[in-house]
Amino acid sequence: MITLYHYWDSFCSFKVRLCLEEKGLDWTSKNINLMRFENLTPDYLAVNGEGLVPTLIHDGDTITESSIINEYLDGVFSEIPLRPADEVALARMRYWVGVEEEQLFKSVRPASLNLVMKNIFHCYSDNEMDKFLAHHPKPYVIPTLKKMFQSPADMDQVKKAKRALRTAFEAMDKVLAGQPWLAGETYSLADIAAAPVIDRIEALELTDLYDGLGGLQDWIANLCARPAYVRAKPKERMRDLLT
Repeated sequence: MITLYHYWDSFCSFKVRLCLEEKGLDWTSKNINLMRFENLTPDYLAVNGEGLVPTLIHDGDTITESSIINEYLDGVFSEIPLRPADEVALARMRYWVGVEEEQLFKSVRPASLNLVMKNIFHCYSDNEMDKFLAHHPKPYVIPTLKKMFQSPADMDQVKKAKRALRTAFEAMDKVLAGQPWLAGETYSLADIAAAPVIDRIEALELTDLYDGLGGLQDWIANLCARPAYVRAKPKERMRDLLT
């Protein structure tokens, strides 16, 4: 029995949903609305003491951290393998999972904050912002959050994020020019790790970052055409929940 605590428009939650869908596993969805700070409620903190999503519960055992969850799922449900058998390809898979965690994910976050959330919150009145933040269970952090959300979009941060993303995409393109998937000839957890970033880039309308990168563009087309990708995509967006 598999239960996934997740948020639809969360990078790391998307990674795990995609792994579950690629394996054709039945799972129960427990949506934790980060926009209402449900991840910080006592009920959820009893599930995941760090207040992070996703959390996987499998037969009573709790597994956290998306990359670890996906390796766990691939080990337990090995009928459809998502880790290469070849040790060199396996090393490459883990390298690209690391790139997603250390470069892609960290670069796209400030772009999301400044291009989506701040643009929406800019239209909030003080009363509307106070009402939104009233859901937060830690009143002492509310003034800091309010100042951050109401500050103007930092376009220098966006430019820096775009440069970092473009650098990572160029490195991916060099590899994908000679092979269909990041780890080699087979689709793997490396491709799954990068998939949420591609989804967010499209949502942010920053697809010009792919210009001239033919190998990357072919990989994106093949990735997005997979039925599991379509099923795992966010059914709700931050933008929709905040407006």
